[in-house]
Amino acid sequence: MIEMFLHPANYSIPMNLAVLLVIALYLLFTGPLRNRFPDSEPPSIRQLSYFLTGALIFYFSLGSPLDLIGHELFSIHMVQMSLLFIVLPPFLLMGLPSWLVAPAFRLKGVGKLLKVLVHPVFASFFFNGMIWMYHLPWVFDRMMEVPALHAGARALLLIGGVAMWFSVLCPVPEMDKMGELKKMGFLYVNGMLLTPACVMIAFSDTTFFALFHEQSQMFPILSPLHDQQLGGVLMKIIQEIVYVSVIVYIFFFQWVRKERERDRLEAEEYAKSHPVSQPATESL
Repeated sequence: MIEMFLHPANYSIPMNLAVLLVIALYLLFTGPLRNRFPDSEPPSIRQLSYFLTGALIFYFSLGSPLDLIGHELFSIHMVQMSLLFIVLPPFLLMGLPSWLVAPAFRLKGVGKLLKVLVHPVFASFFFNGMIWMYHLPWVFDRMMEVPALHAGARALLLIGGVAMWFSVLCPVPEMDKMGELKKMGFLYVNGMLLTPACVMIAFSDTTFFALFHEQSQMFPILSPLHDQQLGGVLMKIIQEIVYVSVIVYIFFFQWVRKERERDRLEAEEYAKSHPVSQPATESL
């Protein structure tokens, strides 16, 4: 399996060019064309690194041999899905400057649609519902037969993933209305919504999908059933790692920091309103 990553022919040149184009557009709009946006400023090194990491994850998922192996092993297919729709969206959102995202929500007609799409309740059921529908056997088998349907489903899943993460890692400060505790609870609920699909796949005693009904000839590592079960387990593990990591980030780097800052400000206000009186100097 590792040998496939060593041959340049197994890498997608069109996908390579597409990712390079997206990176070029990002650098163009955050660089020479930045002045067309009000209150714009150069992206930080952290934002740039997040976006480039997201672009790398996207290419590794769809342009590297991982995509080829994902058509042979269901477990690798599930790793690919986890990278695209669970790991990738946070990096994209943290890499986008607020001044680049906010104008989209002010566009007539489009802005209202985007606000509905990123609403926490709608985004949760849309994203997790798409995961469920994608893995219904008859839906999955049909998409694998029609590349256009498969590409469209992936696009919708990526949109759903970004919409779900938007409330947690909101790049637009004025739209970041969910408190830290609610964000942690929101991620917990989304983890619970995804769990039944992973459990159904991981604990099934029959194979569901026609494409993976027979053992891979290229990678005869696992039986089709064990491959399917491993796929469900891997998706759940990756989802838990990502969600828990973000919850820890929110708790330690956002909520605790805000609480300490609030305590500091309250202490300063108290000190200003209750000045310490100096003892009078006794006359000799």
